[in-house]
Amino acid sequence: MAGKIKYLDHTGDVGIQISAATLEELFVTAAQAMFQIICPRGKAANDETFSIMAGGNNIEELLVDWLSELNFIFQTEGVLLGNISEIFIENNTLTASIAGERIDRQKHDIQIEIKAVTYHKLFVKKSKNGWRAQIIFDI
Repeated sequence: MAGKIKYLDHTGDVGIQISAATLEELFVTAAQAMFQIICPRGKAANDETFSIMAGGNNIEELLVDWLSELNFIFQTEGVLLGNISEIFIENNTLTASIAGERIDRQKHDIQIEIKAVTYHKLFVKKSKNGWRAQIIFDI
């Protein structure tokens, strides 16, 4: 993973705090952490590619929209994230190219399905060492 992840205890939900050197790394780390929550012991191949666009009025909304788009692909297409080959963030918009693999129950042990990426206790902050964020997932 590109950045650092700390998992949080939260009643009925799952939370993470992440840090990374750049904003793009922060968003990549958040996506990787979300899929580690969903499938902790399975690495996905890069069989299928998708283009993602996300947007928001601010950086927090952008993070929620990004993770929600990825969760939508997981929920509707049954695809686990394998790799993020490109990610570009500017003016609270994001474009990315991702690759993943359809769920194979013999290979992938799905532990948790995330219902939603929430705004509860959400933050994205720039610090002197890079970027930090906190996200709570409704499970």
